[in-house]
Amino acid sequence: MKVKSKYVKHCLHYMLICSALVFYLFPIYWLIITSLKFPGDVTASPVVWFTTKLTLDNYRLLFGHTGALWGAKQYVGRSFLPSIAPYITNSIMIGVLSSGFGLLLGALLAYGIVRFRIGGSRLYNWLLSLRMIPPVVVAIPMFTVFRTLGLIDTWWAVASAHLLMSIPFSTLLLIGFFSDIPGDIMEAALLDGCTNLGAFSRVVLPLAAPGLVAVFIIAFLTSWNELLIANVLTTTAKAQTFPVYTTSFAQVERGTAWGPAAAGGVIGMVPMLISSFYIQRYLVRGLTMGAVKE
Repeated sequence: MKVKSKYVKHCLHYMLICSALVFYLFPIYWLIITSLKFPGDVTASPVVWFTTKLTLDNYRLLFGHTGALWGAKQYVGRSFLPSIAPYITNSIMIGVLSSGFGLLLGALLAYGIVRFRIGGSRLYNWLLSLRMIPPVVVAIPMFTVFRTLGLIDTWWAVASAHLLMSIPFSTLLLIGFFSDIPGDIMEAALLDGCTNLGAFSRVVLPLAAPGLVAVFIIAFLTSWNELLIANVLTTTAKAQTFPVYTTSFAQVERGTAWGPAAAGGVIGMVPMLISSFYIQRYLVRGLTMGAVKE
């Protein structure tokens, strides 16, 4: 009886795991399979769950392919979907700029708070309160400021806006990481002749490297996925980011272009999946670095 009960428990356990896998992986499967379908199969009734009739034309369309698509020489929707390449370039450059400078400034501020108690609890609480402000509240003031400076529709406007949102987040996380570094190590560096800035760059930053990588990844992902501010501050492909490009998939005259939209979703996932897998060990260690106090 005990053996049977144990067997049933194991079966239920594996069924629960399989159900969870299906629940979380099916949307990814559906996104990928939709991106590879012909237009007729995307909107077919009954729904085409599995198919061997696959094509890469949805991806070719996004990258500006001018030849035949799905066996047809003419496709009216081509004029509604410009090449995705400049938008991805803009997202990467803006994300790297805002995340990199945000990490640098956040690290300096976090080190000052931990090492010299700058601002005390008031500064910490103020930074925390900044994270509670929804982006829609600052969208119009930011537009007004950058329009006055003549920076609308430039990388610098979007990168600066994302930087302002990144600094409080980076600082709050890095305070926890730097607090885990024993003060004796920093004191020893000062006794060995290092200045405070030298101890910060030669001792603190290397010890907090996993945390720095984790903060950079999360800040970059936030910039990569941000839509509202980027949409407000840009007007053309010169500075518009990938999320702004995705709004072109919903065409009033023709309906939603589901195939290209799914292909765009897959393209949007690929850089993040590659970076996450490549630096997973830094990400996991960094996120847990400031979580436990002894």
